[in-house]
Amino acid sequence: MTKPFQRVLLVSKYRDPSVLPGLQRLRDFLLAQDIPTFLETQCAVDIGDSLGLPLLSFAEANADADLVIALGGDGTLLGTARQTAQSGIPILGINQGRLGFLADLSIDQVSEVLPPILKGHYQQDLRSVLHAELWRGEECVHAGLAINEVLIHKGGGESMIELRVQIDGRFVYTQRADGLIIATPTGSTAYAMSAGGPILTPALAALLLVPICPHTLTARPLVVADTVEVRARLTASRQSAALSLDSHYSIPLEIGDEVVIRRAPCSARLIHPEEENFFQILRGKLHWAESPGED
Repeated sequence: MTKPFQRVLLVSKYRDPSVLPGLQRLRDFLLAQDIPTFLETQCAVDIGDSLGLPLLSFAEANADADLVIALGGDGTLLGTARQTAQSGIPILGINQGRLGFLADLSIDQVSEVLPPILKGHYQQDLRSVLHAELWRGEECVHAGLAINEVLIHKGGGESMIELRVQIDGRFVYTQRADGLIIATPTGSTAYAMSAGGPILTPALAALLLVPICPHTLTARPLVVADTVEVRARLTASRQSAALSLDSHYSIPLEIGDEVVIRRAPCSARLIHPEEENFFQILRGKLHWAESPGED
């Protein structure tokens, strides 16, 4: 048994009115359990309603006592994780999206699953985080965190881009493709999986490099230790190219720009029910066949 939570901070999908019934349901349940409940400050602005709850920002939350419940899909949880990774505030995902590898509980499970978690019966899941820097000459023009992947892609253009990739200063290849995904084990079940990459278990200390529709058919996904530094320089692009972190936004790239990716010193701290495991999630989400009576 781990430490029980003393307060709950609710956050929901960005500017989506469909989350209101779910937020109200969570609010009513938590208050009925005499759990002090808050709504994240920016979330209240986005939905235009405080739900009658006191407001609390991520900066004011306490990693030792507070639980963040993120209502939405994996995108909502990823956005929350990027904001809380450096402080270590734990996050429980309630899925109101589609597939939901990270936000793996449904709103209908709240009354059954939430009380034990609030009392300290849960498992912690520390997920690695990537730190990416965009260098233009001698200037770092952008830096940010990614929980799933750092994506270098052709933007809105039709032509492939060309990237020169190095790992720890050693030349790997010059790749012509629609893009390159540098993913964490968490991101291995996201865009990287759609592009043909392998699934990595979350605790694996690894990074995954997956080319998107490469020009060379022998190009294959590459798994490396997460202690390395990956550098990808844009050497050719006829039209446009861009950098995205967790597909959250796109930053236009210029020829000669270099993206430097390392594992960040912080981790995203996810919370799951005690009995849950990664393979159970995979079976449920990917509809893998399982033998009768198999755990």
